[in-house]
Amino acid sequence: MKTEVLKVALVGVATPGYRSLALDYLEAAVAADPRLARVATLRIDCDTSTDPWWTAYRVLGLDPAPDVVAMPVYCWTARHVFEAARVVKEAAPDTMVVLGGPEVGPVAADVLARHPEVDVVVRGEGEFTFPDVLCSLSRGGDVSSVPGVAARVADRVVVAGPRPDCANLDDIPSPFPGRAHPTDGSAYLETYRGCPHRCAYCFEGKGSTRIRSYSWERIAADIEAVASTPGMTSVSFIDPVFNLTPERLARMAEILEPHARRGLRLHTIEVDIERVDAAQAMLLARCGVASVETGPQTVGRRALTACGRAFDRERFAAGVKACREAGITVECDLIVGLPGDTIDDVVAGIEYAIGLDPGIVQLSTLHVLPGTELWERADELGLRFDPEPPHELIATRDISFGDLRRLEELGRAAASVYRARVGP
Repeated sequence: MKTEVLKVALVGVATPGYRSLALDYLEAAVAADPRLARVATLRIDCDTSTDPWWTAYRVLGLDPAPDVVAMPVYCWTARHVFEAARVVKEAAPDTMVVLGGPEVGPVAADVLARHPEVDVVVRGEGEFTFPDVLCSLSRGGDVSSVPGVAARVADRVVVAGPRPDCANLDDIPSPFPGRAHPTDGSAYLETYRGCPHRCAYCFEGKGSTRIRSYSWERIAADIEAVASTPGMTSVSFIDPVFNLTPERLARMAEILEPHARRGLRLHTIEVDIERVDAAQAMLLARCGVASVETGPQTVGRRALTACGRAFDRERFAAGVKACREAGITVECDLIVGLPGDTIDDVVAGIEYAIGLDPGIVQLSTLHVLPGTELWERADELGLRFDPEPPHELIATRDISFGDLRRLEELGRAAASVYRARVGP
């Protein structure tokens, strides 16, 4: 695909009211790469409330037509993305479709085998792999040899060698300075990658417990760029654990407190609630934290063991209390259908969470996600789920399809009654 100017459409499909943070990073990476001076990018932001054919229409209506369409994919956006890509490919067969993200990266070869509309899948972090793909295309090279890529070559699927994770995150160009991001006064930020936990149902840390952090100078600059954007009122950090260490939390409080005093609020940041005491709760409040999200996900011992999670009832309750006393709402999340859980375990979890009076109780049914341990061990653990995204659970060894649906209704009813409660 050697061409004088390579025309690339960057398409982000996000929750209504938000932009794709992944696409922000890819856009910045392409713009900063000196090899891509002859690559012209145009960004299209869509959301899951619209018809995927409308997304395809916006791509196909570009003048000139793009040579490459690139889209990040998550379990909740996958059906939209695949359908939009299919329509684009039918209407413009010469357009190359490149996908990346947690829904496709861990199962790249399978995605290419099942979706003829997809030409290339970027596995793992894309900030260096995707520019390499564009560089190869602009020079007429073979993208299938780019590390971190899986590609369709004629009738074959070729998986290149892996690309190591970026060792120094500061090498990744920042998407924030000088860019307008919020669509409704809110934005996402990250300060590190990796996760200290390895919960069997989660792909939050992309399968790595290694923590790689941006420098404090980079973190402060990114926060300043976002927080000083006119109209910005709310920020959510996508860090898997916001209170990763007491020292890190204290440093974040120093950086965020001036913005919090001006009214910036942090919503639904994820914390290890069992680490939160009165001192940490006050640091969270200094950061401007209005609400936190946490487990326990389950109180069932068999499920906790199967999923590699620890749970201390007393410390969890103490953490919720400390947050509430600091004026911070806690969202307690529960997952229905974890392997080993029975109906009684799920009901016990609902009773436990509501008994803490956290502010919000949220029940969701397990999604068996690519790249997770549960995905790999589904047969062994007795999990039956939809192979198509978003990979919703159908049944487990201990909970039937019908009982799962009844537990979902019970959870919604319990959460609604809790929200509508009168008095303390």
